[in-house]
Amino acid sequence: MCGISGIIYKDGRPVEASALRLMASRMAHRGPDAEGLWQRGNVGFSHTRLKIIDLSDAANQPFTDGEDVLVFNGEIFNFQSLRAELAPSRPFHTSSDTEVLFQALKIWDVNALSRVSGQFAFAFYRARDNSVLLARDHVGICPLYCLETDTELLFASEISPLLALRKCPVSRQGVVDYLTYRYNIQNGNTLFEGIRRFQPASWQKYFCGAGTRSGGRYWSLGIPQALGADQDLQPVFDELLSREVQEQRVADVPVGLYLSGGIDSGALLAAFASSDTTFKTYTLAFSDTDADVQQVKLLRQKYSFESSVFDFTQHSLDQLEDVVGALEEPFGDLIICANYQLASQAAREVKVVLSGEGGDETFMGYDHQRAFFKMLALSRTGAGSMARCLLPLVPPRVLAYFNNYPGFFGADEKTRVVNTYRSLTDPAEAYLNLVRLFDPAQLSTLLAPDFLNGNHPEPDTAPIRRIFEEEDSVWRAVYRTEIEQLNLICNLIKHDRLTMHFSLEGRVPLLGRSILSFASSLSERQLLSKINKEYLVRYSGAGRIRKAPFSLFSSPVYRKLIANMLDRYLTRESVEESGIFAWNAVSGLSKGMESCGILGAKRAMAILVLMVWWKRFRQALA
Repeated sequence: MCGISGIIYKDGRPVEASALRLMASRMAHRGPDAEGLWQRGNVGFSHTRLKIIDLSDAANQPFTDGEDVLVFNGEIFNFQSLRAELAPSRPFHTSSDTEVLFQALKIWDVNALSRVSGQFAFAFYRARDNSVLLARDHVGICPLYCLETDTELLFASEISPLLALRKCPVSRQGVVDYLTYRYNIQNGNTLFEGIRRFQPASWQKYFCGAGTRSGGRYWSLGIPQALGADQDLQPVFDELLSREVQEQRVADVPVGLYLSGGIDSGALLAAFASSDTTFKTYTLAFSDTDADVQQVKLLRQKYSFESSVFDFTQHSLDQLEDVVGALEEPFGDLIICANYQLASQAAREVKVVLSGEGGDETFMGYDHQRAFFKMLALSRTGAGSMARCLLPLVPPRVLAYFNNYPGFFGADEKTRVVNTYRSLTDPAEAYLNLVRLFDPAQLSTLLAPDFLNGNHPEPDTAPIRRIFEEEDSVWRAVYRTEIEQLNLICNLIKHDRLTMHFSLEGRVPLLGRSILSFASSLSERQLLSKINKEYLVRYSGAGRIRKAPFSLFSSPVYRKLIANMLDRYLTRESVEESGIFAWNAVSGLSKGMESCGILGAKRAMAILVLMVWWKRFRQALA
């Protein structure tokens, strides 16, 4: 992938080349192989290139025929079939997917978006109507940020190029949403006031002379339908996944695979091994007895591949400031340090890595989703009312027995289960109770009065509630919520930033449009079968793999490390200078780390990461 950035001055003043160079310089890690600028009047683009397909300079960007211009980040995986379709009427001078996208946009304009399959964000200037088309892939695998005022529109693959030109204050709404969900949902907000994420599966066309625009969505999740009997669907899925992986393996540079030993990466491994035994895999070990590492050893007996295993160490946590700086948007779990280490190791040997990221969202594999459906089913039986009365009386250790929960299940965890169950008459509110990290009452105490400015903290719940209102079935609303608003969003930000920080392109076949369209068209029974992510399990032929709960930081050793980091970053001086938290609400966090449940540990980590984010970006904040 690459880095794109651009400027449109609405007031007609010419774009300065120096501003474009500055934006590009902030994304050198995304494209260390080439850099280019283009400017015409009040419009300008810059690009940094990571050479993946067609390594010649002829494929450099901005890509132009002297008339129209394209800057593009990502990959078009069906570029070879599109090229064959376009070739009879269009001359091609490179073997790149960039030129295929360029020609497709020249001929089909916005309609090209329904025909390309890939992960992308791009800006396309069309000379004949003096317009710029911005678009992003179907689920937001490739990032795109915008900063718009009355006089200008700035856009870039990352936030730092925008901050290089304009300082932004901390977004109060962004902070409230982050602390509510452990990351910012897909409502467009970031923690920088005015900087917004461009929506996935969307396009906007800006007419630079007239100052007008048009836009819309070009893709949405499928509608559940009768696809066929279960035994007939497995061959269909097998063909789809095999084709998706083979298309996403195409590159003129070395390609590797993240291999955890779990269901998702195991299916990708089977797809890799079906046609090639020369690839490399990369695994992170968290202990000497790591079950995933043992599973990787078994897979090596079945398949022939070169495996690299790296130990997660305390040094990985010491890099937290660098990790948060690379992310730009905080993610409230220190597992980001492990992802950072894995990317840094893989980037030493390959330039492209495939990952099983997105498997849980695509095939509804999260334990909290299945727990929610169990509670919902119980509430609708004759014993539902009795359970509502008895649940508060059940000891936490008994509830822990029925929950696949990573770490200590205590009073806080029990309270969450009780509140979720009691609110099931309003499924949207119940699901919000389940996924919230801090509720509004807790935020009122946690956040500094001056930061709240006299207002009650209200997290943005409207996008999630809207999904529940639009869907007739609760399971469908939960499915869409995790993909469109919750886990997938933060996981894709994490995946992109931590690979591209090391000039490593990350690809996610389980989020390919064909795979998502297949999965989202399944019935509730097929998607939520007794075997978690059954289609992936059957594809790999590995047999049933029990999905184990995971939280590295539930161990006493890492709890102590987190406590030390809290003491380091949450000093009274830094907390009061940031103006975000009330000192009396966070001053004792480190002391309670050894005894709190996993929910308490997650809350502490979210606060810690936010303070590290503030320290890292304080100079860029207005």
